[in-house]
Amino acid sequence: MENLVFLLSIVFFVFFIFYILSGFYVFFKLPHVISTKKVYFYLTIAMVFGGILNFVTRYLMSKESNLTDVLVLSSVLIGFGLIIQVVQRLALPDRWKDFVNVSLLAILVPIVTMQFLEFGAITIWAFPFILIIPFLVFREIVYLGMMAVSIILTQIIVWVMMPLVYVKLSGVDYLLRIGLFCIGIWLCYYINQLFLLRLNETAEKMRLQELITQISSDCVGINQHNFEASINNLLKISSEFFLIDRAYICLFDQERETFSCIQDYCRQGIKSGQEFIQNLPINRNHWRMEKILENELFVVSDISKLPQFVNAEIFNMGISSIKAQIIAPITSKEKIIGFWGLDQETKSLEWQEDHLNFMKIIANILGDTLTRIDAEKELNFMAHYDEITKLPNRNLFTNFLYFSIVKQEFTQTHLGVVFLDLDSFKVVNNTVGHGMGDELLYLVGEKIKHLMKKTDLVSRFSGDEFLIMISHIENKGEMALIAEKLMNLFYEPFILKGQEFFMTASAGIALYPIDGKDPEELIMNADIAKIKAKEKGRNQYLLCSSEMKEEVNRQNQLTNHLYRALEKGELIVNYQPQVCLSTGRVTGVESLLRWQHPELGLISPAVIIPLAEKTSLINPIGEWVLETACRQNKAWQVMGMEPILMAVNISASQLKNPNLISQIEGILKRTGLSPAYLEVEITESTAILEFGEIIGKLNSLKELGVSIAIDDFGTEYSSLSRLKMLPLDRLKMDKQFVDGIGYNHKDQSIANAIIQLGKSLGLAVVAEGVEKEKQVAFLRTSQCDLIQGYYYYKPLDALEIEEILRRQG
Repeated sequence: MENLVFLLSIVFFVFFIFYILSGFYVFFKLPHVISTKKVYFYLTIAMVFGGILNFVTRYLMSKESNLTDVLVLSSVLIGFGLIIQVVQRLALPDRWKDFVNVSLLAILVPIVTMQFLEFGAITIWAFPFILIIPFLVFREIVYLGMMAVSIILTQIIVWVMMPLVYVKLSGVDYLLRIGLFCIGIWLCYYINQLFLLRLNETAEKMRLQELITQISSDCVGINQHNFEASINNLLKISSEFFLIDRAYICLFDQERETFSCIQDYCRQGIKSGQEFIQNLPINRNHWRMEKILENELFVVSDISKLPQFVNAEIFNMGISSIKAQIIAPITSKEKIIGFWGLDQETKSLEWQEDHLNFMKIIANILGDTLTRIDAEKELNFMAHYDEITKLPNRNLFTNFLYFSIVKQEFTQTHLGVVFLDLDSFKVVNNTVGHGMGDELLYLVGEKIKHLMKKTDLVSRFSGDEFLIMISHIENKGEMALIAEKLMNLFYEPFILKGQEFFMTASAGIALYPIDGKDPEELIMNADIAKIKAKEKGRNQYLLCSSEMKEEVNRQNQLTNHLYRALEKGELIVNYQPQVCLSTGRVTGVESLLRWQHPELGLISPAVIIPLAEKTSLINPIGEWVLETACRQNKAWQVMGMEPILMAVNISASQLKNPNLISQIEGILKRTGLSPAYLEVEITESTAILEFGEIIGKLNSLKELGVSIAIDDFGTEYSSLSRLKMLPLDRLKMDKQFVDGIGYNHKDQSIANAIIQLGKSLGLAVVAEGVEKEKQVAFLRTSQCDLIQGYYYYKPLDALEIEEILRRQG
């Protein structure tokens, strides 16, 4: 029996030494790792140590205790310690593990205490304090409550069972006390280390949070202008905070399938890798790139342990000294646009949770920042560039031209501004669609841009119009040569989806400082020249001249005055009589608009009508003329004059007015004039314009009882097929055919043909511009119905017409 006890003692002693040494090794080797598992591990060591200490002190040294009792208690201590470790390895939630382990400790308190009830209460009463110490690291207060209940109930039971105990202390008791104190001090030391580490961790987390807050705040203020400096600061403070050798950002070029390092920061003595990481191919088969493109972190603490094929990626970048690396993908609008990383070259590094979280947070901040900057760039592009042609827009062109003018003041050369407009571009949109039209505009812009020098500027003004600034022009001759080259661009067809498109263009040119001293004036004068080029037949260019500018200024002045002419009473209506050749009597008059300008004198309809049509004043002015003429005709009838026909000219713009019919009907009702005494005159060019719409309105006028005449017949498109479809009453032969009568045999033949045509169609014929006796004789012989011209009467006012009618009556 003694040999068995001795052998068992040796086994316990060896186990004790091994267990204690392993516990110290773990404790001193990894003191910085804070976890509940470590607390349970040290509790297990303490229990095993307590079990062995119990056996050594109570049996080997004391010889007073029963071997069975000693072994039972030692087995319980060691067994509970081992059970705690087994529970830690079970697949249970942490809360359940803690509950089971604390329950075991709560049961252990009465078991150990009861073993020393008769002779060791003075020694063992402090034993529960060793078990309480680990509860300082638990987050759940209920666990401490369980232990407190167990301890207090155990002490109450001891008190009841042994209200008075006399004890004797021996060396064994002191040794047991010292052992318990050592276990308690050991656990207290560890708990103290835990608290210090947690305090340090908390301080580090606060510093990390401050760093993230600072970076987040700085990124809010990042824009296109301070981007480089701000990102460099972000990389610097990140690298310095974690004591990292290199921090960098790389972005993808999705079109080229490459990536480049846009910026990096290196600690002193560390070589930058930015120059090596430029336009490298995105190899999706590489491990690093595969991780990044899958929106995962790439984390490695010791690169030397990676497979050779993984490290080959770094060698390809020209960086071979990296020992630890962490890379986080950067996303924008749910798309991977790049990555940022931290490299360690001087030593391997065990990346912590803080590193990983920081990388993810900063990657998100960078993604948001880059998204916002891209949006700013897009807005800036939209504000200064044309979306279709990608050329500068009018605003950017104007600003650039302004600064060029400032620089030009220090040279002896000129600046040229070309205003170019594509001829008949609407035809392209109408035939092949706006998409193809946009492509054509882009091609035109590209052709013009490639022709110009780097110091020149091409922009899209609007629609199918382009503005071109040409610098360093010596004289008008050089400008003309450049304009010729520009116009020659349109001799070759534009190819769109395999289809050829031939285009022509009209251009106007203004030179600084001859044609203007500021951008607005130069652009305006170039536009004036362009309009004149179109008027002259298109497909050509014109340089602005003083005559053009004077004419435009005069038209602008007249236009401004015309807006007030009607309300100021400056517009008047004259009437030119129409004389019947067979009777010599005035049977009708044509109302003629006149403008009695207070400064410029009498202005003819040839000036008024085009101005009125450009400014949309033609409708109110035309309505006023119509009502004035009808009212005057009715007034003559009221005076007892013989009723005559009142002819009023209606322009093309008036005919397009959807309210024209109701407008004429209303005027006839207001003035009381019978429709039989109103004749509407339209020109031949107006009659063929949108023929279906025009013939509908003319038929409506006929239904009202109004007569219809074609004015200037023979000068435009005399389509007999259309002429027979119009509900006409009279043809008015243009003055140019009348002028040649008596001198030009062809004019006489044409005049005679027009008269015979009118007769054959049952239409009366009026000859305009009759001024000579020979003309009257020929027209009478040809059986022309009416004549109008200076031979009988020039345009007269209402009083003069009244006198003629009075004499005639």
